[in-house]
Order: sequence, then C-alpha cells, then structure tokens
Amino acid sequence: MTDKGKRRNFLDYLEAQEAFDAKVAEIDRIDKFDTSFGVETSTPFESWDVGGADNFDLLNNYRYSPSPAGTLRAVISQVPVNYEDVAFIDFGSGKGRVLLVASEFPFKRIIGVELSGHLCDIATRNVTQYDSTAKKCDDIDIRHQSAESFEIPDDAGVFYFYEPFSSTVTEKVLENIERSLRRVPRPAVICLVGRALVPVIEGRAPWVPFGPVVQSPDDHYFDARLFAVHVGGTDTAGSDSVS
Repeated sequence: MTDKGKRRNFLDYLEAQEAFDAKVAEIDRIDKFDTSFGVETSTPFESWDVGGADNFDLLNNYRYSPSPAGTLRAVISQVPVNYEDVAFIDFGSGKGRVLLVASEFPFKRIIGVELSGHLCDIATRNVTQYDSTAKKCDDIDIRHQSAESFEIPDDAGVFYFYEPFSSTVTEKVLENIERSLRRVPRPAVICLVGRALVPVIEGRAPWVPFGPVVQSPDDHYFDARLFAVHVGGTDTAGSDSVS
C-alpha cells in the first residue's frame, strides 16, 4: 500500500472513531451515569497515552471507551452464577465504570485489571466518589498491571471483556483463567461485549455458549455473548437459573 493509501485508511479510521465516540457520548448524555453519581468515566483514552508502554503494549492494548451502563446491567443480570459466591473480574477496567455498575450486584468482590497507571488513578477516585443506593458490593480492588501477568484468583467466576486488547493477549488471559479452573474447578462465565473477540473463544474448550445473544438496550454494537464452563458434571451453560 502506498503512503497515500495508508494515510487515507488512517483518516477513515479517525472519522469512524469520531462517529462512534459521538454515538457513545449521546448514550451517556441520555443515561447521565457520570452526572448522577459524581464520577468521570465517559471520556475515551488512547492506548498511546499509556506512560511507559512498549511496542507490544501499544499494538495489543486498545483504547478506553466506556461500556454503556444499560448494557452492563443487561449483561451482568444474565450470568448463570450465584453472585455472592464469586469474584467479578474486568479486564482493561479503564476508568472503572464496569466496576461501579458491577457493584450493584452482590458479588463476593470485584477486581479491575488495567495497564495504565493514569486510568487506575482515575478509577480509584471514581470508586471513592461513587455514591449509589443500588450498591451491593463494597469490595472493589483495582490492579495496575498487564492482563497477561494477572494471577486469576481461585474465587473468580465472572470475567468481563469489552474488546480491551488483541486476540494474542486474550489467548494468554484465557490460558490463565483455564489454569485456575483446573486448579479449583468451579462455575465460570465469560462476558464478551462486542464482536472482536468472539472468534478467539468460539469452539475453545471448556467454554460453551450460554443462552442467546444478550441484546444491548443502547446499541447493537454492544450486544454481548456469554460463554460458560462445564464443571464437575454440572453443565453451567445448560442452567436456566440466574441469581
């Protein structure tokens, strides 16, 4: 491809990104999540703004853009686990919106994993400032580290991915999750928002699809797929009960 062609592609990418950001901003304007709770989770953050990031990080970790709150509630309400029994993990937790909405459910604890120290600082401030009568989990922990190096806790049961990084990194994270599940067998669910990472997990043992696509109330781009694991003779994916 010529330099002119590359420049055209980059400009097209920026134009599409600008249109997407405008759409997300309109969703947030209507939802009023940030203004309702005195937090700042809406503004996108580019991967190249991560201080100290090397070439691998820049190529494999993607920009922060918030998951709409309505989508989050729709997705988390469908996971087939007992919330009180498991930890919720958000990979690429950014400014912490997913963590805040997850706290509306009675999880055992909530952990965000984020490469950017700057975003971790913002998320920590948001967690401190967040004031919601719907809050049911106060144990929220933010880990400043790469997703690949994060050791999966033995109580982790719900794993949230909103296109945070490349398939290369995702495969490494999945290996870590699966290693933890072999060590301590338990029900577990992966929540994939968006389409980018679906090919990485489809057909991969021990994960099987759970239920139909969770349709986003905000925009079809945020439709989610759930994948559950078969553990100890109990087919989580075949369960119709959700706590």
